[in-house]
Amino acid sequence: MAEQGNKTTSWWRRFRWLYAVRCTLACVVTMVAVAVIVRAVVVMLRPEKLQLKLAAGRVAANYIPSLPPPGNEVWLKFVLRAYNPSGRATLEYANVTVRLTDASSSSSSAEAPTARIAEFDLPKPIDVMQKTLSEVLVPLSLVPKEDLPMRYVRALYEGRGVADAEMELRGILSTHVAMSTTSVLTTYYCWPVTIAVGPGDYAAADVACFDKLDAPAHV
Repeated sequence: MAEQGNKTTSWWRRFRWLYAVRCTLACVVTMVAVAVIVRAVVVMLRPEKLQLKLAAGRVAANYIPSLPPPGNEVWLKFVLRAYNPSGRATLEYANVTVRLTDASSSSSSAEAPTARIAEFDLPKPIDVMQKTLSEVLVPLSLVPKEDLPMRYVRALYEGRGVADAEMELRGILSTHVAMSTTSVLTTYYCWPVTIAVGPGDYAAADVACFDKLDAPAHV
């Protein structure tokens, strides 16, 4: 009887040990599975970065034969090159406001309010598929004095242009993955930018546009 009782006790101890091991393994597997799922969700919802460049670092103006310009308007155009490095997400940059400023103007000077050259909205969103480079041509018409200060109209008329301008783009960057969309307010800074009459040399190097977190200290 005593021997049978010892066997029963030994079996029960082994059973409890195996049960504890199995429970521990089940907990570990569950925790690993949850961690993998959480990581997958975080990666899926993580906003991707859209890479923007201004072609040749240039905003081209049409020839101005007289002051005031014919039709009282100044035509500008530029090309944005947008690259989506993601292999899983489609990117959309929408509701974009573009602001051109004269970076050569000192913010401490009395002329600080005139540092703004022009401000306008992009006519449509920039949509870029996975691993794709898109080029967006942006033409715009500006009214002297109202949209474009006369000092810059005269600079274009005289052929001087603006050699040290800065372009700021501010809009909503949306990351579309499967059935999920993440949107964040994103600002880009492109510098240095040349605003001049004529197409210029579009074989020149593009100017990279940095987002607000990565922008150099001078912008």
